[in-house]
Amino acid sequence: MQGSDDASPPPQIMERMEAGAFRELCQHLRERSNQVQNIDLMTVGGFCRNCLAKWMVLEARRLSDALRSGHSPYLSFSSDEITVKTLDSFGYDQAAQEVYGCSYPDWKKNHQTKATEEQLRLYKASTPIHAPHDEDMLKTKTTDTDFLTVLPNDVLIRLQSGAFRSLCEHLQKRSDEVQNIDLMGLSGFCRNCLAKPPTKTDIPYLSSKWLVIQARIISEEVKRNGYDYDEAARVVYGCGYPEWKQRYQKKATDEQMERFNASKDFHAKHSKELLTPRLVSSPHKADVLSGGLKEHTACMQSRTSKQNSLLSNVCCEDIDNISRSSNATKQNIDIQPPSGNIELKIAILTVSDRAAANAYDSGDLSGPAVNAAIVDRIDELNITHGDKKVTLSHVENTIVPDEFDEIKRVLLEWSGKLQNSSASYDIIFTTGGTGFAKRDVTPEATRSILDKECHGLMVWAGIELTSKQPLATLSRATSGICGKSIIINLPGSPLGAAQVVNLLFPLLLHAVRDVNDVN
Repeated sequence: MQGSDDASPPPQIMERMEAGAFRELCQHLRERSNQVQNIDLMTVGGFCRNCLAKWMVLEARRLSDALRSGHSPYLSFSSDEITVKTLDSFGYDQAAQEVYGCSYPDWKKNHQTKATEEQLRLYKASTPIHAPHDEDMLKTKTTDTDFLTVLPNDVLIRLQSGAFRSLCEHLQKRSDEVQNIDLMGLSGFCRNCLAKPPTKTDIPYLSSKWLVIQARIISEEVKRNGYDYDEAARVVYGCGYPEWKQRYQKKATDEQMERFNASKDFHAKHSKELLTPRLVSSPHKADVLSGGLKEHTACMQSRTSKQNSLLSNVCCEDIDNISRSSNATKQNIDIQPPSGNIELKIAILTVSDRAAANAYDSGDLSGPAVNAAIVDRIDELNITHGDKKVTLSHVENTIVPDEFDEIKRVLLEWSGKLQNSSASYDIIFTTGGTGFAKRDVTPEATRSILDKECHGLMVWAGIELTSKQPLATLSRATSGICGKSIIINLPGSPLGAAQVVNLLFPLLLHAVRDVNDVN
């Protein structure tokens, strides 16, 4: 961890935090037993639930050896014969019960599906990243059944903590091969989840959450409230998250994004409130344990004055952070909608070769994301401004490939410029084709049919959103007027498109009034 050793959690406290994060990971996987198969976890991450159980057993062996030798720092329990033999008798079956929440045979019977040929092929190809296990170390060291008892809680915490550290070390050694987005798309969690808490807050005291929330829970006892995501990430990644991201994170492919978006229903959710460091107001050092371990509150205040480097733009986004990003106008820019009632007809054009060819198993995601953002924004405006009513009378959705003439034809038709066109739409959103790829031609096709271009609108949107997503600067999107239709180019990313809609929508209502000469 960065900073002075005094500012880091004492070993006993860190141990409890790691154990709690391990329990939350196990609970996360239990709740997704049908969706997340062990063979797929091994293929993508090189580990599975069985590895978690084996790492617990390995920690039991290490601990019993340390107790025998007398080299057992930070242990709060005795090294008597009963404790040692209990650890020696701790085996895979007991560990699997902790991980699966039931015996492994029961879990296998109820949840494991027969592997397909493709799953087996991918599993064999991923062998180089699979976690190795010392089978000799995993064997129980005693056959005395008198010691096959339930582990004391403080011993169990130590085993869970050790298994958590083994998982982190496993992932650190596979930073190039195991990408966060693939872990998230398959299992609903990634490295960031190991360092962060879920959204749920109504869990009883000392219930298992992820690494940071353990600091919040334990802080009530030790009065140390400064532990934040940056510190937790260093435990999980083995370095700062920005450093790991720069060295190892690769640009997500279309296929990875497709799997990621299709799996969002079972992604772990996280609360920004629980992630925010809580600092002790006193600048003096405080005793944290009777053993005389100290912490520097002033140091933690200085550290947390830095802006937290929270999350990947692709993987495991903080749910509250997404809400802030996608509702930028609500919190940062108070743009009042025009007075009176407005009735809108809106069209959404998805520009994508793959979506047009129906190559995505999940179907088009960007068009529905824009549609949902429009509906949500209208609802919010109507609630906030009760005297100004916005209604949506019709929404049209179409998908075309990245072809200049196809894009141009649909925009002209929706603008009422083609012969036999129906009445024009008030606002036309395109999504996709605004980047630097050879086939990204949406801005060019849009400019070719505009009566008036409003380039400044998209420049302003880019500036506003760059702080949340630096890649927004690379957009070549444009906007303008064709007939009485306002055309807006949105990015192809579902999240990015929704963010732009939320930001611009109140302004577009004014533009609709102006285009139709309504005072």
